[in-house]
Amino acid sequence: MGQGQSKGELLYQQVSYGNCEGIKALHREGAGLEWMDKEGKTALIVACMNPELYNVAKTLIQLGANVNAYRPGRHAGTPLHHAAKRGLESMVKLLLLHGANPLILNDDCQTALEVARAKGHSNVVRALESHLCLFSGWLREFHGPGFLEVVAPQLVSRKVWAVVLPVGSNARPFKLELAIYSTLQMHIHVQLLLCGRPI
Repeated sequence: MGQGQSKGELLYQQVSYGNCEGIKALHREGAGLEWMDKEGKTALIVACMNPELYNVAKTLIQLGANVNAYRPGRHAGTPLHHAAKRGLESMVKLLLLHGANPLILNDDCQTALEVARAKGHSNVVRALESHLCLFSGWLREFHGPGFLEVVAPQLVSRKVWAVVLPVGSNARPFKLELAIYSTLQMHIHVQLLLCGRPI
């Protein structure tokens, strides 16, 4: 062990080497999984920032690392925020599968979904929306004079992909977001906030 280094710090250092066996050995010796560096990053946050460290992230989660560990400050967020920011779909799915909370807000008051949207990572947006959604599917959007809807609906309508999602925490009354996309590739995004009542 390096002079003045804790076992948790040594475990943290093994992450960047991708050394799953070293991480497991140090954990068996009592090394903690939640040691933070001076920037507030835990071992799992570091792993979730690099696509080559998927197996390390999986190992840390299996050992009991906190999937909702929060890094405060300028680059704030949970492991899910960091994976979403980098467009790491497989990492996002791994975290969601193991209980990561997609509704946690970072210091900029953004969820991981909002971070992924801002960065244009449509694959991550789709993964997060499919995990969160209350409804998704094709809808017909009508525009133009009402009488044409009856006579020639194909002239005044188009199909859009719609997703209904919860917004924020589980506060009551809860809010819902309606996301509308012109295609499944999500080139256009429109959102409306709807107030809902508890069911």
